Amino acid sequence: MGLPICDVCLKSGILCQGCEEKLRKGEVSKLEYEISKILYRIGKGKIGFKKAIDMGDVVVIITKKDEVGKLIGKGGKIVKRIARAIGKKVRVVGENKDLRSVAEDVLAPATISGINIVYTVDGKKKFKIRVAKEDSSRIPGDLNNLNEIIQKLTGKKTTIVVDEA
Repeated sequence: MGLPICDVCLKSGILCQGCEEKLRKGEVSKLEYEISKILYRIGKGKIGFKKAIDMGDVVVIITKKDEVGKLIGKGGKIVKRIARAIGKKVRVVGENKDLRSVAEDVLAPATISGINIVYTVDGKKKFKIRVAKEDSSRIPGDLNNLNEIIQKLTGKKTTIVVDEA
């Protein structure tokens, strides 16, 4: 998997016409450009990602499902360097529209005890993502922000709740 900016631009520090155009058109954000520079320095082009989404105090980096661990790094070393450089918390999520796997990635290291389908009065589906009470201290941030991230990545209406029992 590659980076949104070409290796030549990352190596030289000067954007080529193609990459400059991507940045200008909004196909690549300034945040993605900054993350690309960091990852290129760390992994010499061997570590890549698809997209980065700025959610306020958290940045979600989307990569291939099988490359999540590579992007996080041993002991979270790579993610910590990115977080320090951009000044925000970073979550790495595998590219997937499956609600359970996205929720597991976003809520890690907390584990999901279940996902329920709730039907609203008007017949629409809403998903309730449950986290066990004993695992609630491991939730990596504000439930509303995490829920917003899951909704944006899956396109599904969700609510995260902590089980009482």
